[in-house]
Amino acid sequence: MTKLLTAIIIVLSLVLIGVILYPQLQENRPQRLRFACDSSVAALPFIVAVQDTLFVKNRIEPEITFYSDPEKALDELFAGNIDVGIFPWSTVFKRIVNKGETLKVFMAVEFRPTLPVDAIAKPIKGKIKTVNDLKDKRVGYPPVLRDYLPLLFAGINLNPSNVKLTELPLPVLPARLAAGEFDAVWVLEPFITQIDFTKFDTLTALTTKYIASPFPAYAIGFSPQFLKNTTKIQRTRLKIALDAAVDRIDAQPGEAKKIVSQFFFGNDTAGAGTRLPLFQKISEINKPGIQALASRMLKVGVLTETLDTRNIFAPPSQLMR
Repeated sequence: MTKLLTAIIIVLSLVLIGVILYPQLQENRPQRLRFACDSSVAALPFIVAVQDTLFVKNRIEPEITFYSDPEKALDELFAGNIDVGIFPWSTVFKRIVNKGETLKVFMAVEFRPTLPVDAIAKPIKGKIKTVNDLKDKRVGYPPVLRDYLPLLFAGINLNPSNVKLTELPLPVLPARLAAGEFDAVWVLEPFITQIDFTKFDTLTALTTKYIASPFPAYAIGFSPQFLKNTTKIQRTRLKIALDAAVDRIDAQPGEAKKIVSQFFFGNDTAGAGTRLPLFQKISEINKPGIQALASRMLKVGVLTETLDTRNIFAPPSQLMR
């Protein structure tokens, strides 16, 4: 009888130890996370976190997918096929208004007027001298800027129907301009650096001149379902990795530009002139600027109803131990 009781006590003790240790073991296992990025300099924190093994050091196995169309990428996130992503604020706003699905944002990307990250590239000898000269011209633009075209044209009092617009993936636009398919292209870094400046020049900083200054460009976040499927420790590791990437970019912008060059163009110099946006951690996000952008989008008809942006942001307590 004594032996039986001893065996039962041992088994129960092992079960209790397993119950206590299993969650800890699960949390300490490498976590596979699927990231959605666009093909612009805005994706730099994710790229740096991969290149500098910041994800690996925080027990994250990253899988990065580069998208062209941000709306399709958000479809993937809310379908559960993507865990974390970076999306234009305009796309996030429209998703909330049209489908009631809210990205929970914990980082943001802002364009500053002093360091233009976007530009209209056009032939030096062409007829386009100002933005208003885009009337009746063939203009290419990337999908991430589609919702900002109405705001741009409203800012310069130009009817969008008077411009011959074509949407194409960002990386191909400089080559299509060089081939003569367009009179101008609206591009983002690092692909401004791929313009042949012996033949073309640029009208810079359209977003900060005509839409908002500074310009809330991108939101970085996850779906509410991600909160249910992860622990606070796992989310903390995600934040630590990306915060460290932003710290690295801020402290060593020259090295960050080399990483951009290597990642997008395969060498250290092709993107050396890339201008970097401002990457904002959760406590640094320009929330009033984001609300103002939503209001401006409503005014020009990109949004169909008033949007209160306060509930978009992930509570810091959900991302910290």
